[in-house]
This record gives sequence, C-alpha cells and structure tokens, in this order.
Amino acid sequence: MDILSKIIKSRFSCLNMSGYSQLIIDVVRLLDQFDPQNQSTDHFVSEAAKKYQAQGEAEHTFIVEVLSGCLQYKPLLNVVVSEFYMLDGRNFLRSECNLYVVICYLAIFRLEELGLKHFTKIVNSQPANKMHQFLRFFFDSLNLTTWIKDEWCQIYDVAYVNQMLIDPLLRWQPDINNLIDHLANKMANRISKKLESQPVTVPREFNITKPKPQSIPMPEEIQLLQTRRKIPRSTYEAPKEQQLLETLKRKNRHRAEEHLMESNIDAFRCAMIHETEHKRRVLSEIKKEEEAKMKYTIPKPRPIPAQMMENLPIKLNTAAILRENVLYERRVKKELERIDNLIEGGYDPSKFQEMLRKKDIEFMEQQLTDAQRRCLEGKILLEDAILAREARIEENKRNAALQKEEVAKMMQKHAEKRLQEEKEAKELVERVTKGRHNTKQQKLKMQEDKQKMAKELNKETEELLQQALEKTNEEIRKKSELIREIRAMQMVPTFKHKLIDLAKPAGHNLLTEMSIVELRERLGLLKEAQIKAEEDKRDRILNEKQAKEQLLLDKLRQISLHREALSKKAVIRNREEELRKLKASKQVANNQQLAELQKKLEEKRREHHKLNKIQKINTQKNLERSMRSSFADRKSKEVRWWKNMEDSRENKVRLLKLQKAS
Repeated sequence: MDILSKIIKSRFSCLNMSGYSQLIIDVVRLLDQFDPQNQSTDHFVSEAAKKYQAQGEAEHTFIVEVLSGCLQYKPLLNVVVSEFYMLDGRNFLRSECNLYVVICYLAIFRLEELGLKHFTKIVNSQPANKMHQFLRFFFDSLNLTTWIKDEWCQIYDVAYVNQMLIDPLLRWQPDINNLIDHLANKMANRISKKLESQPVTVPREFNITKPKPQSIPMPEEIQLLQTRRKIPRSTYEAPKEQQLLETLKRKNRHRAEEHLMESNIDAFRCAMIHETEHKRRVLSEIKKEEEAKMKYTIPKPRPIPAQMMENLPIKLNTAAILRENVLYERRVKKELERIDNLIEGGYDPSKFQEMLRKKDIEFMEQQLTDAQRRCLEGKILLEDAILAREARIEENKRNAALQKEEVAKMMQKHAEKRLQEEKEAKELVERVTKGRHNTKQQKLKMQEDKQKMAKELNKETEELLQQALEKTNEEIRKKSELIREIRAMQMVPTFKHKLIDLAKPAGHNLLTEMSIVELRERLGLLKEAQIKAEEDKRDRILNEKQAKEQLLLDKLRQISLHREALSKKAVIRNREEELRKLKASKQVANNQQLAELQKKLEEKRREHHKLNKIQKINTQKNLERSMRSSFADRKSKEVRWWKNMEDSRENKVRLLKLQKAS
C-alpha cells in the first residue's frame, strides 16, 4: 500500500490525461480476459506483470496493484456495479462493467493513497456522462448507509465495514460532490476558462515581539484498558459430546454386526434358509392356478376392408388445395417445355437415365449380398462368444467351490473363538450383577423426591392458567358489548328523497347537454344504423365466400385428374421393382460364399447344443451333492444349538441363586 502511494507521488505527476486513460484501459482489458473457472488469480496476475514489465515502474506497479485488488474484492465491488446497472445505469453497456469496477475499487481502497488530485485526473480521463452517473449513484449518502452497507455486512464483519469502508467514503463525500458538480458543468458546457497567470501579492509578516513560551501542564494519566481474555479453543474445535457419540455409534455398529454373525451361525432348524425342491414345486403349481384364473379371451378386432384402406378420404384446407394446384401446374409447364425442346431438335436424356437406373440396380444387388454375408458372419461370431463365455463360467464355478471350502474352515475357527469369548463375558456379567443390587434403593428415593416436586409445579401452573382464563373472558365480554352498540347504530334507517325529471337536462351548463329521453332516442337511431351496416357487410362476405368455394371446386377437379395419372404411373413402377427384387434374391441364393457361411453357422450351433446338454447333467449332480452336505450341516448346527440352550439355562439358574443369597 505504501509503495503505490510513494510511486504515484514521485512518478505520476508527469502523466497527462491520455496516460491515465491508457492505464485504466489496460486494467479493464485484463479484467475482461480473466476466466475464474479456468484460471487462478495468482497465476493470472503474475502473467499480467510479466506482460507489462517493459513499461515504467509506476505504470507497472499501478496495473499489478489495481488488477490484484479488483480480483480480490470482486464480490464486494459487484454488489455496487450490479445494482448500478439495475437502477441508474440501464442505458449503459454491460460490456463496460469492469470500468466501473476499477473506479469503484480506486474510490473505496486507494483514494487515501492517490489523493483527490490524481483521482480527479483519472475520472476526467474517462467519459464525463458515465463517471457523473456512477459517482452520483455510489457517493449518495442514502445508498451508502442503507442497502450498500447491509450487502457488505453479509460479506465482511460489521465493524470492518463501518470503520474501513463506510466512514472513509462519507469523509470524502464533500470533495467528491464538488467533482460531481464539475462533471455536470462539463456535460452542460459551462466550464469557465482559466484566467491568465498574473503576479500575486505575497504578504509579509509583522515584526512583533514573540511571546514567552507557556508552561506545559502535566499530562493527565491515561487509564489502561483491561486486558481481554483470549478466545477459547472450544469455539474452533468440535465438542467432545459429538466425538463420544461417534465412538458410541461405531461400537454399536460393531456389536450389531457380531450379533448378526452369531444369529447366522446359530440359526434354528425350523427357519430354513435355502428353499427345498418340494417348496418350489408347490409355489409353481399355485402360480399356474392363479394365472389360469386370471386369463380371459380378448376378442380380436375385425380387419379394415381393403377398399376403405385404398380410398381413404383426405380433408384438405384452402392452403393445401392451392399449394397442390400450383405444384401440378409447374409439372405440366415443365413437361410442355420438354416437348417443345424435343420438337425443336433438343437432346433426350431418357437413354442416359435408363443407364443410370441399371447401374443403381446392380449396386443394390451387390449391397444385398454383402448385407447377408455380414449377417451370417455376425451370427458365427455370436456363437463363438457364447461358447467362450460358457467355458469361462465353468472355470469361475471351480474357483468359487475352492473359496467356499476355505471360508467354511475359517468360519468354524471363528465360531470356536466366539464361544470362548462368550464364556468370559458371562463370568463378567455375574460379577457386575452383584454390585448393582445396592444402587436400586437410592434410585427409588430419588424418584420419590422428583414426584413431589412435579406435583407442586403442576398446582402452581393450574392456578396461573385459571387467572389468565378469567382475564380473557372479561375482555371478550367487553368487546361483544361494543360490537352490539355499533351494529345498533348501523341499523338506524336514513331517509333521502330526490325527484328526477327524465325530460329535462341535468343543468350542468355543458355544450352537448341533453335529457335522458333525448339520449335514449339518439341511441336507438345509432343502433338501427349499426344493424343495417352489419347486414350489408354480411351479404358482401357471403358473396365472396361463394366465389371462393367455386374456385376451390375447380382446382379440386384438376387435382383429382393429376392424382389418377400419378397413381397409374406408380403401380407400373412398383411392378417393375418387384420383378427386379425377385431376380436379385435368386442371384443371392446361388452365391457359393454365403452357402459356406451358412454351413459353418449350423456346425457352431450343434456344438453349442452339445455343451448345454453336458452342463445340465453337471448341474443335477451338483444339486444332489449340495443336498447331502446341507443335511450334515443342519445336524451339526442342531447339536450346537441344544448345547447353547443348556449353557444359557445353567447361567440363569446361577444368577437366581446369587440374587436370593444377596
């Protein structure tokens, strides 16, 4: 901050208006080039500093400092500039918003360093109407102390905004008002020319005896402010309760996972996890019965007759009829021009078109054979992929069986370890229950004291509620009496009589004043004239409509004749295309390469069918093996469950004995 002020005082005094204008233009151009989404602020400022390093020290420092400041305080400056465009700057271009951002930054943060002289030169180097409008809007005391202050307080602290932003601006407001008046005079061409420099009289001091220096009084003692306590660390750290809650959540989740593991290991025999073959068969039978009940025959719709499909009526509007008629007229005109050209000895392109049509037919036949060949090759590749996938599935099944065996061994070891830990936990529970017996009596005494306190509080609250209810009832009664009095006053009848003569004017002394009777007669005459005009207009419109309908009927007759001719031509063309397609299909069937590909595809499908049969046999064998292993596992789980039940009963009996003894 100090560097900029020193350089400005030492070097900027030599700059003219064009120098200030060029500096502001450079800063505005850099702000327009900055993209906050793709560029960082520090990197952009360093690149700009390298770019303008060739200029003087003062210009280089000014550009770098102002650019970095505008980017740093961009949200604060955008508050003022965006509101300026909404209120007073609606006639100015949005592309010049960065110019106002730079002026706003210099006025807020650099006015003390620049001084009023340099700031005035910077403002005068820009267009007078823009600077006058913006400075008048920004240095308005009402705007500064109301909405600008509120918006800035949402970004920065209130004390910082008051001391560092608003108060300096209000201090500079009288000087800036003079600058605004100067700009207004400049816009109105009222600036007086400077007088030529004349010699100024220099006053001299009187030769008066200097008074004796007065004795300096003793300075008053300044009371020291009390040292404030430092902000505790707890304001910046998370509370311990939250950390404790998170640890408890983790422990509870771990405990729930352990219980889930135990319940999965010690599952009851009655709760079968895997569905049996009998259950599947019964469910499938029930589903089939329900589907048979829900089925119903849907009546098939009758097909539309072929005659109706061929001759469907198409409703045309006026625009469509005229458009189609113009199209057919153009075709007729082209055909007549062609015939005239042939009569005069012109060139007939029919042979060339026939040659092109034959080439197109050959190309289409080649495309058809290529498409069938690609289709067969794709099917062969699909069969190869299916075979490879089935081989990979078999390999994955073998690996999965090995992993299941390893997991079963690890689960057995884990279950033995859990049984040992349960025994230790049960012993710990027995020791804890002995110490809990003495605390029960103290808890009962505390509960009795709390119940007494609660009864006393309930009595006091009931008394207060009764008093409040009586007050509200009294207020309601007074209000109802007041409403009755007001309604009785409103129901008193008032009599107002005034006789009106419809044949006489009202007497307001107007030029076109008339009575109500005369007004009614004139309105009747106007209504009759209006009805007559409407009838004439209706007759004219009807005649125009009939002429237009006749014209459209003539056009439709011409269109129907053209359509019949085109339909006959299309039928002939379709027959020729069908014959051509039949020839192409016969040629494709006789192709030897396609026949070889078809044989290869059939061989791949036979191989795939054989693999499917082998896979079904293997799945049946695996099911039988899994049924035998599941029966043995069920037996071992049943033995373990009965053993756990016996241990739990023994522990309960032991705990009851301890409670009776205590």
